[in-house]
Amino acid sequence: MKDVLVTGYPSLDHIVRVSLSPRVGETARLYEVPDKPTYGGCGLNVGVALQRLGFEVGAAVVFGGDSEGKAYLRYLETLPMDLSNAAVLAGERTSRSYLFLNPEGQYQNFFFSGAADAWQGPLELQDAEDYRYGLVTVGPLAYNRQFIAQLENANVPIVWSMKPDVQSYPPDMLDEFVRASAYLLMNHIEARYVAHALGYPTPEWLLTDARSNLQAIVVTNGARGAEVYQRNLRASIPAAKPRELVDTTGAGDGFAAGFLAGLLRGYDVLVGAKIGVVVASFVLEAFGCQTNLPDWDAVWERYKRHFGALPERGESA
Repeated sequence: MKDVLVTGYPSLDHIVRVSLSPRVGETARLYEVPDKPTYGGCGLNVGVALQRLGFEVGAAVVFGGDSEGKAYLRYLETLPMDLSNAAVLAGERTSRSYLFLNPEGQYQNFFFSGAADAWQGPLELQDAEDYRYGLVTVGPLAYNRQFIAQLENANVPIVWSMKPDVQSYPPDMLDEFVRASAYLLMNHIEARYVAHALGYPTPEWLLTDARSNLQAIVVTNGARGAEVYQRNLRASIPAAKPRELVDTTGAGDGFAAGFLAGLLRGYDVLVGAKIGVVVASFVLEAFGCQTNLPDWDAVWERYKRHFGALPERGESA
């Protein structure tokens, strides 16, 4: 079987360091202007990271027919990534992100959805049943709902990597996404949004919903690491330190890739979360979400330095 089918907006990322995050009426200085974008988009960031780690990945995404989108597709083909479920809309432009990073490591993101939001469907996934997991992240709501429904029909477990985009995840749709997911990954800000919108005091209460298929919730918190919740477990996972901190963009996607890599290799969720923080630490070391992704040997070495040797597959952390 193939390993993971990912979906979400593709993105041509323009990452710029700025003097400050301006308020209305303020001016910020740009320290540079990128000559070309880096490749991004949450689902594809995770998919490319998993490819580097040795897994077979497919992408169900929508590109525009512009030259930049076609170049991104050619790059994915070289990995190689299965693009049989990717669509190209002629006359539309591929999604773009303009990210402004201030000296404190905080960023503002201005997003152009482009071709992905111009897609009208219906979605007809090919060979969805051939995948071990499906990954849902930020993308067009109608597309994501059809993606989830088809994976559920194919009995493929869903990992939902939550993102703070109310247009992709309006409050009235959150319950539907939670009930469809086997694993829910989100940062601490997103966790508060989900819990509040669904009427729970804290995110782990989502596990008490009898209608839910959730096996675990993982909440990341930057340099503080991650919290792992199961019905009979709560554990804290410390962050893995990068060699240097350059750019936080895409670190959450790196975590998601590492977590999935752990599941795919037969480890429990605690080991998966530890692999997640290790992969995320590599992403932090360079500009661009896919610029500094590790292979499995590099992950294994850094994991050993932070957490000791990986346990036998299936053993507890």
